Formats: sequence, C-alpha cells, structure tokens
Amino acid sequence: MCGKTATYNLKWSEVYAYASALTPPAALPPDPENRFNISPSRLRRKSEPDSMVWETLPVIYPADRVDAPGEATWPFIPAYSEGRLPTNKQGKLISTANARLRTEGAPFAPTFMGAWSTGFRVLVVVSWFYEFDSRVKPQVPYAVFPTDAPFWLMAGLARRTALPDGSRHLTVAIITVDPNEVLQSVGHNRSPALLRNPAEAALWLRGDKNEALALLRPHRNETMGVEAVPMGIKIPGNQAIELPDALLRGFSQPTG
Repeated sequence: MCGKTATYNLKWSEVYAYASALTPPAALPPDPENRFNISPSRLRRKSEPDSMVWETLPVIYPADRVDAPGEATWPFIPAYSEGRLPTNKQGKLISTANARLRTEGAPFAPTFMGAWSTGFRVLVVVSWFYEFDSRVKPQVPYAVFPTDAPFWLMAGLARRTALPDGSRHLTVAIITVDPNEVLQSVGHNRSPALLRNPAEAALWLRGDKNEALALLRPHRNETMGVEAVPMGIKIPGNQAIELPDALLRGFSQPTG
C-alpha cells in the first residue's frame, strides 16, 4: 500500500522539465511545501468531527488543453460520504487512500469505479514514499525512492468533492499493484503504481482505458532504492525527523 509519502525540494518547473511529454499551463502555482511525513487526512480525536486534519498531495490532472498542477486532498472522498471521511454501516472509518488494482472483474472496488469510468486519472508527485516491514515487531519503516528519476510519478484516481465547509476540492487515491522484489525484501506486499518515464505519465493522463491499465504493474527492481528511517515517521504529521543524509542528498540538486 502507500500510506505515507514525502515532498522534498519539488519544484513545478523541474517536474515539467523532467516530464517533458506533459503540457504545462502558462503560469505555475507555488511549489509544493517541503514535508517529510504526509499521511492521509485524519481525525485527531475520533470522537470529535471538528478535530479533522486535512492533508494534500501534489498532483497533475488533465484540464482542457494543458496538464494542470495542483493540490488534492488525500484520501479519495466518495460521493456517498458527503465530504467526510467514509465510514461503514457501523460507523468505522474506511481507508480510501489507495485504490487496489483487481485481477478479476472490474479493475477497482465500486468506490473508485466512477472515477475510473469517467477517466479522472491524475499523477501524484512525491519525492519518496514509506513502507513498513510487517515481518518484525515493531515494524521498521523504510523510505522508498527512485534511482533513475528526481521523484516518483504515481498513478491516481480523483474526484471533486464538496467538504463540510462548502469548499470544493480535488480528492485522490493512489493506485496500488503487486510489489516488486525490492519491496518484498523489506516485508511489504503492495506497491504504488509507479509510472516509469514521461511518456507513461502522459499516457496515464490521456490514453484510453486499455493503454492506462497496461501501465499498472510492478516497478523495475533496478531503479528502486530503500533506506531505513527513524521510527518517528510513524507519528502522523511529525515533521521533526532526522532523515538519513544519503536520502536527502539524492534530492538536493536541481533536476533541470
């Protein structure tokens, strides 16, 4: 799965310089904020709806004749939840941060099929993501980063949602697929759907459904790196984390 990500030294101008198959708008918004620990939106206190913490991820989505940059609320908010985090009939929160690719029948759970059917596909742009080794207790966290690109471009599904305050926001789920051998080696059984190059990024946004589905597969082993990180990453919203210098150095240089 993909339950935590980071945005570090991301600049929209450099994103479009790398993803050269995309068409940027004439003017770019402010660059994404540096954040080492992004979790899906959550309640600080489950019994208090007003304690909501809304989290966002940088995304690129097709808009008229351009591929527009923006921020999307994470997780995906389905229509039936009326702008709030979705719950089941017993009132228990349902995770919609990830849309798992199915191997039989419809490609996604019913919650996400509206977005898939209407073609509301987006790119989620992150520096790296975190996974946790489920084979050990406590679970050891790892940062997972690209070795052949300046950031990850993830496949996502989106919809626009009116939140309780009346504001309308893009909301997003990261698609997940089977893991490659690198993720299996750190005890994980799912992976974000990672686009491998700028051409794939453009095809995900604007290709037909069959072309888009063909892009959803495990990532190449040789272009994925992992680095153990401090346990403090487990605390949602905790930005006071000393990440390894080796990780940060890889994201400290301009990309274009």
